[in-house]
Amino acid sequence: MSLMSLLAPVAHQLLPPWVAQPRPRPQTQATPRGSSCSRPRPAPPGFCGCLVPAEPGAGELRLVGGGGRCAGRVEVKHDGEWGSVCVYDFKQESGWAAVVCRQLGCGRVARASVYAPFGEATGRIWLQPHFCRGNEEKLQDCPHFSWGRHFCDHKWDIGVTCTDAVELRLAAGGGPCAGRVEVKLQGRWGSVRDRDWDMEDAEVVCQQLGCGSAAGAYSAISRFGKGDGPVSLAMVDCRGDEVTLWDCKIRGWGPYTSTHNFDTAVACQGFARLVGGDGACAGRLEVRRGRAWVGVCEDAVDMEAARVVCRELGCGQALAVLGTGRFEAGTGPFWEGGFSCTGTESLLATCARRPARGQGCAGHASIICSSYTGFRLAGDSSGCAGRVEVEAGGTWGSLCATGWDLPDAHVLCRHLGCGPSAAIVPPGGSFGGGDGPLRPDAFGCGGSERHPGECPTAVLGEPACPPGHAAAVNCSGMAEPLRLAEGESRCDGRLEVATSPGAWARVPAGLWDARRSTVVCQQLGCGVPEKVHAVPGSGSAALPGLRCNGSEENPAWCNVSGTATTPTGSPEEVAVVCSGSRRVRLAGGPGPCAGRVEVYVEGTWATVCQENWDLPHATVVCRQLGCGTALAAPGSARFGPSTGPLWPGALGCAGTEASLWDCPALARGGCRRGGGAGAECSEHRSLRLAGGSGRCSGHLEVRYNGTWGRVCAKGTSPATATAVCWQLGCGAGGRLVAAPAQAPAPAWLAWVGCEEGTRSLWRCPSAPWRLQACSPGGDAHVTW
Repeated sequence: MSLMSLLAPVAHQLLPPWVAQPRPRPQTQATPRGSSCSRPRPAPPGFCGCLVPAEPGAGELRLVGGGGRCAGRVEVKHDGEWGSVCVYDFKQESGWAAVVCRQLGCGRVARASVYAPFGEATGRIWLQPHFCRGNEEKLQDCPHFSWGRHFCDHKWDIGVTCTDAVELRLAAGGGPCAGRVEVKLQGRWGSVRDRDWDMEDAEVVCQQLGCGSAAGAYSAISRFGKGDGPVSLAMVDCRGDEVTLWDCKIRGWGPYTSTHNFDTAVACQGFARLVGGDGACAGRLEVRRGRAWVGVCEDAVDMEAARVVCRELGCGQALAVLGTGRFEAGTGPFWEGGFSCTGTESLLATCARRPARGQGCAGHASIICSSYTGFRLAGDSSGCAGRVEVEAGGTWGSLCATGWDLPDAHVLCRHLGCGPSAAIVPPGGSFGGGDGPLRPDAFGCGGSERHPGECPTAVLGEPACPPGHAAAVNCSGMAEPLRLAEGESRCDGRLEVATSPGAWARVPAGLWDARRSTVVCQQLGCGVPEKVHAVPGSGSAALPGLRCNGSEENPAWCNVSGTATTPTGSPEEVAVVCSGSRRVRLAGGPGPCAGRVEVYVEGTWATVCQENWDLPHATVVCRQLGCGTALAAPGSARFGPSTGPLWPGALGCAGTEASLWDCPALARGGCRRGGGAGAECSEHRSLRLAGGSGRCSGHLEVRYNGTWGRVCAKGTSPATATAVCWQLGCGAGGRLVAAPAQAPAPAWLAWVGCEEGTRSLWRCPSAPWRLQACSPGGDAHVTW
C-alpha cells in the first residue's frame, strides 16, 4: 500500500498551506513517482506528485442531483466514463465553482461547497483540481493530479448552485411585489426562514425583483400565511446593497424539512406608480431609482409599456398614454432613457431599456388605466344579455342598479361586442338579483366612451344597495359593421370597416366626402360630422373605398369596392370626428373635479379663454362632469396656463345649461388674458393625514364639498390604512388605530370598508357622505 493511500483519510490536515492559496498556474510540471512528466520542475516542499493540466478538449462537464443543469454535484467525463470531482478547499468563494458555472453558461456562483452538498457519488473520482484562479475556460484547465489521481474520497465531492438555477418570488400577496418570500432550489419552491428578518433583507428582495424599495419586512404568518413546502434558505443576513439575495450571508442552504413559524415576507413600494390622479390607476408615471421616485419623459412610454404598468398596479385595461397637462405637474429629475415592452411583462422593471428618442424631455408621461379588470353579463348564455357584473381586485360582483342608466348600458354593450343596448332590464328580473352584497359603484358614462373604465365612477360615500337590486341589460346583439379607432372616444378616429367577424380594414382617403361621414356618425350614434381628414397610413389591411350617397341608414348598405388588401406603401386613410366626441375635462388639478377647463372639439383638446369666465360657467362644467356644483371659477394662477389652442366657443352661460355647447356665443373681442379658465366643483375630493409627525401619519381626513372632515374609526376596516398609504405614495405599510381628537372636529365618513389589495380610498365602500361627530371610539388615525 502506498504512503499516500495510507494518508488519504487525513490528507486535508497534512497538505501544506500553499495548496489552499490561489497561485499562478504552474508553467512546468513536477514528475510524479512512477510516471514521467515532460518539462519537470521541483515540486513544492513536502509534496509528492505532479500537477498536470488535462489535454485540451478532454472531459465533458455536468451537474447532477440539483434539479436542473445549473445546480448539483460536479461530474466530468473521461474515457467515456463519468466521475465526480473532489476538492480540499474551505474558502467561501472557490475558483473552481466560478469556472464550473461559466463553463456551463449558468451565470455566477450562488453557493459552492466541498462537503458533498448533493450527495456522495459511488463511482470514480476523476479530478482533484488545485489553484483554480476562476478565469480558466474549463475545469480541467485548472492544475490537478492527473486524471484519476486524488487524495480525497467521496465525502469531499464538490457541488455548486449557479445563479441561473435559483429563482426568487413573493407568494400569496396578490401581486408580484408583496408576499411570502420563496426561493426555488433543486426545482422546488420553498420559503426563507429567519427570525431576525429586517428591512435590509427585505430591501435586497424588493430591488432584485424590480419592485423598488422595501416598504415593510414581516413574519409571513401574520400577513400572508405559512408556507407548506420545504425551507430553501435559513438565517439570512444582508447589508441592503447586495444585487441578489444569495449574495447575502446565508448560514443555511436547503432544501430542509422544517417548521414554518419563522417564514419571512416583504411588501415593496413597487417600481412604478401613478400619482396626481384620482386614485392609483391614473396619473403621472413615476419609477423607482435607488430609493427615490423620479418622473418619466412622455416619449419614453407607449401603449405596450402602459399595459405593463396597469397590470403591475393591479388595474384594468390601459386606456390612454398622455403627456403633460392632464394631471398636476411634477418636479424633480427624470428617468434616463425609455422602456421597450412587449406588453406581456408583469413588471415595468423587466422591460428592455432603450435610449431616449430625443434631446431633453418635453414633459411627464401620464397613463390612464381602468379601475376595473373585467366586465361581463351573467345569467344568460348569449353573453349579450344579463345581470351586470364587474371585476375589481380579482373579485367579481353584481352592480347596483341605482346609478345605472342607458348611456352606461350603451358603453358596456359596445365594449362586449354586442352592439348598442336595446333596453335596460328592471332589476331583480329573470337574470337574478346577484349573490352577496351588490357593488354600489355609480357609473357616469356619457355614451361616447370606448370602454366602461373611461367613465367617471363613484364608490366612496354611495348609499348601500337594496338586496336583489342588481343592474341588468339586454344588448341588441348586433355587432356594428364599422368603428372609429385610435381616437379620444368611440366617436372619433380612423375609420375601420368589418370585413369578417373579428377582422377590420381601414379605408384609404380616396374620394371620401362628408356624405359618407354623415352615414358613419349616424350609425354609431355619434351625431353629425365635425371634421373629416386624412391621416398617415398605418400599413394595415385597407379597403379600396366605400360608395355612399348619404341616405343610407347603415354603412353596410353602401357599396364596397373590392376586398381588403395590405398596401405596399402607406397611403393616407380616412379619419372622422363626429360631434358626439365633444368632451370637457378638468386638467392639471388634483382630481377629475378640479382643474383647468379643457374641451375636445374637432379632434383637438383646447383650453378655454379666461375672458368673461365666472361662476355660472364653472357651474355648467361641474354639472356636465357630474361633479356637483361649482365652488370657485379660478384663473390660470390656480391650475396653470393653457397648454394647447384656445377654444373659440360660447362663453355666455347663465349657469342652467346642460353643457358648454348649449351656452350662447358672445361677441368676441379677443382673448387678452389667454387660456387657463378653471373650475373647482363640490364633488372634488382630497385626502390627507393631519396632525402626525409627517405626511404619512396622522388623522385621516377627506375634503368634500369644499370642507375638510375626519373619518370615524367605527366600522372602518384595517385595510383602509393600507389603501390610504398606497394612495399617498407612502408604500404598503399602514396601521389603523382609533385616536380621540384633542379638540372636537367634524367628520365626513364612517364605516369605510376597504378590502385587502385596494390602493385608493375612493374605491372603497362606506356609509353615505354627511357631516357628523364620531362616537367615543374616536377618529381613524393612520400610522406607517
